[in-house]
Amino acid sequence: MAELRFPNEGSIPEFLAALASPEGTHGVVSAAAVAAAMGASLLQMVATLPQTLLEGDDDRTALASAVAALVRMQREFLETIETETAVKLFAARNMPHSGEAERVRREDAIQLALRAAADVPLEVMRLCVHGLRHAASLAGRSPRAASADMGLAVALLEAALNGARSSLEAKLPSLTDAVHVASIADQMAHLSRDAARAADAAKSFVQLPPA
Repeated sequence: MAELRFPNEGSIPEFLAALASPEGTHGVVSAAAVAAAMGASLLQMVATLPQTLLEGDDDRTALASAVAALVRMQREFLETIETETAVKLFAARNMPHSGEAERVRREDAIQLALRAAADVPLEVMRLCVHGLRHAASLAGRSPRAASADMGLAVALLEAALNGARSSLEAKLPSLTDAVHVASIADQMAHLSRDAARAADAAKSFVQLPPA
């Protein structure tokens, strides 16, 4: 069996070791992105099962479109792991700041890095919402045998969204642009509501296997 590898992070065991390291740059958002990518993979599997209900050409086209979107989504989740926001923030905080001009340049660089760092969990949240919407669409036509897969996919996407949101909430107090902070908070609220609606819809369709 071929070794599973992340785009620029090596094998899964290597990534887990990097995630566990206190000196590493990975944290909640990287873990959330991987969890969400796993959820997207499970949804791909369910969408391509022969038992998944197909009613006609339009339905087949919709399923093919969903699979293509989930493949892109999985790639985008993994790409967020590679974003070097932690490195940029470290570099900004280590800029010289002995004089007023240097302090201003350093603070501007820090704020720019912080905004970039906030964009990553926000993007993970957006992708999770898209994934949960696909889950809601697929759940209504998925076979009973795939109920556990569907349930876990939804749970992984929900957990990923909650982790990304928690990380983002922790970053907001460091941002000094009140208008930008308000915009992010508004987007977070909308994404959280959309995710809850999509997750509830998916769960309502999931058919639990008999005990």
